[in-house]
Order: sequence, then structure tokens, then C-alpha cells
Amino acid sequence: MTGPRLRPPPPGFVDLAAAIPGLRLDVGYHRASNFTGAPLPGYGAPGAWLQGHVAEDLAAIQRELAPRGLGLLCFDAYRPRRATHAMIHWAERTGQLRLVHEGYISPRSRHNVGATTDLSLVELETGRALDMGTAWDTFTAESHTANATGRAQENRALLHGLMVAHGWQPYSKEWWHFRYLAADGPPRDVPYGADEPDEGAWRAPAGWRPLEL
Repeated sequence: MTGPRLRPPPPGFVDLAAAIPGLRLDVGYHRASNFTGAPLPGYGAPGAWLQGHVAEDLAAIQRELAPRGLGLLCFDAYRPRRATHAMIHWAERTGQLRLVHEGYISPRSRHNVGATTDLSLVELETGRALDMGTAWDTFTAESHTANATGRAQENRALLHGLMVAHGWQPYSKEWWHFRYLAADGPPRDVPYGADEPDEGAWRAPAGWRPLEL
């Protein structure tokens, strides 16, 4: 039995798994084991894309980590606009709109343009994730970059130092979240799954409000 088919990235984007040797993926939005409790639309196949020059910079960071025996673990990169819509609908349906107002979920995400990524660090040889103090997408004060001690603090500082040195802007409330400053573009809705509705063809289910709040 074959798995879901990943479509090729749109022009101007690259597939991180193919472009960055040694980078590992853990695409939580493809599975039900994410904060919404269900796979998100647009993630019908587990992929991670970024704009081409953004991916090149990320590859340089991966090469810089390699002599330490470390590499990057990517949870999310480009995010289809429909997935952002699903996040906002989940927050409204479950009474969690505070996560929007507190800045953990954004209706206007830079993920949608392929200029932002969610990352951690792993041991290259074993694939074991380094201790960062919390899991990815833990929407509490413990995930604020400054709120860590011991080894988790050291690991966060290592990741953040490298990313900032390469032109990425961290987000103080999410230790994993980085935006590449020298990139922009329109939000896109190209899905990862080859069998999902194409950009422009997807429609929100009945009862979902327009994405803009």
C-alpha cells in the first residue's frame, strides 16, 4: 500500500528534504498529533518547502552544525493558507481564541509565504532531539525563549545564536519559530498532498468564518 503523494513545490520554492542533506522532518500537521487533534488541510503529505534562497541559508546552518554532530529538525516551513484557516477555526470552535489574541496562532502567518520555519536540533548520528524544555507548539509561558534553565537553555541559545547570525528573526514566545528577514511574497495555498484540491480550488467547510479576524 502506497502512502500519500507529495506534490512538487511551486516555482520559487524548494523541498527541504531534498535540498538539505541530513535535515530531518517531523511534520506534525500531517498527523492528528498536533494541537488541533486532527491533520490540517494542505498537509495531505508530509512535506516542508521554503523559498529557494531561504532554503539555501538554512542549508548553510545545517553545514555549520555538522562538525558538532548536530543537525536541524523541521516541524513546519511553508504553510498552506487553508491550514492557517483551520487553526483559526479550531481556536474559535474550542473556545481557544485567547491563543490568537496572545500571539500563538496568527491569521496572517509568514509561514504562508515560505519565509518562516519551526525548528529544533537533533543528534545527527542517532536522530535524537535535543532537550529544549518543551515540545513544539506548546502554547504556554514555558515555551517563551527566555523561560528555560540548564541544558534546555543552552540548547535554545545555540539554535537561536546560529539562526540570528544567519539573518533569521526569532519569536520570543516560541523558541522554535524563526522568520527569514530577507524574504517576502504573497501568501500561498498550494497544498503538500498531490491529491488535495489545488490552489484556488479549496473551499472552507460550511460554518467556518472568513479567515481575517
